[in-house]
Amino acid sequence: MRQSQSGFTLIELMAGVAIIAILAGIGGPGLGRMIDGHRANSALNALTADLALARMVAISRGKTVTACPSRDAASCLDDGDWTEGWLVFVDGDHDRRLGPGEQVLSTQQAARHRNLQLRSTEGRTTLRYLPSGFSSGSNATITACLDGQTYGALVVNNAGRVRVERALAPSPCALLQG
Repeated sequence: MRQSQSGFTLIELMAGVAIIAILAGIGGPGLGRMIDGHRANSALNALTADLALARMVAISRGKTVTACPSRDAASCLDDGDWTEGWLVFVDGDHDRRLGPGEQVLSTQQAARHRNLQLRSTEGRTTLRYLPSGFSSGSNATITACLDGQTYGALVVNNAGRVRVERALAPSPCALLQG
């Protein structure tokens, strides 16, 4: 009685590995761009949720609430770079700085990604919500740039409402270069 052997020949195995390598080479860059896009969406969504929280707390408690970029979740930055994270707190003394006894509502330590930057409009490095829910000052825009191209923007109007705009066509992020 003769037993049959099953398996692959070396040639069949090499052909299969070559096909997998070709498919990975074609799909790899697209997959990387898709993951980067999801990271940008995630950052914009998290910031949108925290700004909505700031507005809601300002209205419900009748207190001023500040949102600012932060690297350490304990102090505000003045450079308008929201890339590494942000801080949302009840600003009892209205100085736009987290002080002793002021309640922290939310902190976000963003996972720094080399291709993603979040930067606010020049002159609007922090966002302050008044007890009326209005965001004092002028409109603010936090632009998300991915690989030096505008990916989208989070726009806060004077009434404190937040909306996300997606870039319809790639354009250079002049705001973030340099």
